[in-house]
Amino acid sequence: MNEPPWLSDALARVRRIGARLPHALLIHGPRGWGEERIANALALDLMALEPGRDARAVAHPDLRWLQPEDGVIRVDSIRAIEEFLVQTPQAAPRKIAVIEDADRMNVNAANALLKSLEEPPQESFIAMSTSAPERLLPTVRSRCQQIRIRRGGGDEVRNWLGAAGVDLDKAGYWAVEYGGAPFAIASAAERGQVPLWDSLEKAARSPAAARAAGDGLREVDLVDLLERWLRIAHWLARRATDSVHGILEFATEILNVRRAALVNTGLNRGMQLQRLFLLWAELWRHTSIPQIPKARL
Repeated sequence: MNEPPWLSDALARVRRIGARLPHALLIHGPRGWGEERIANALALDLMALEPGRDARAVAHPDLRWLQPEDGVIRVDSIRAIEEFLVQTPQAAPRKIAVIEDADRMNVNAANALLKSLEEPPQESFIAMSTSAPERLLPTVRSRCQQIRIRRGGGDEVRNWLGAAGVDLDKAGYWAVEYGGAPFAIASAAERGQVPLWDSLEKAARSPAAARAAGDGLREVDLVDLLERWLRIAHWLARRATDSVHGILEFATEILNVRRAALVNTGLNRGMQLQRLFLLWAELWRHTSIPQIPKARL
């Protein structure tokens, strides 16, 4: 997949850093617009690996890539990164740890990372990517050099997705649930993902259909699913007439479950998903839901 034009400035800045590489770099921008791509390019460059590879899948002794588990980065994962960084590099001039979606660190994890940022080990480097830098501790942000990613224009996005082989009709549905983020849309297409709206339409038929829809999505990352659903709810609320209040109340329910999922490791996620689908079916039966949320890219 070719690099899109809206990333060219950020990529050029990363490559200019060169020998002046800071101990920590914070790459941020709207979710799904390529913050992980910049981190990936940086990791490959520092490890002297060929461009175009997925650094997440690279088995390299001096590279670690950390992603959230069940929507959260916990303290044990950060401590493992700290232990990795204090070791002597084995094959590269330095060690690098990439923390994807760094805003998903819970409080304990963020405080643990702060220690490494305040007393950085020699020959180590941390790159963090996030779409919500404001959720990071101010003391974490202040210890990082920052690179911001811009949004691409409509023609840039359409041309890039079309060149990547994405069905632009389906992309219109994904554009709603992913906030128009092109990398998220391309990833959904690559995985053969069905737009969430399909499940929401089926769930609206009856309580039994709502339970079946919830069961069908039980294995999906709950936090990601709730964020997609929340964007759809807000999209509907902006276009609704007499059902705005009910849709916004439902959006609040989604938000509450998302918050609980981020902090409560014992949350019964399957039960919460079932509950939301039943509430959705009830909302659909008693309010006027706008037409299928297909947006123009």
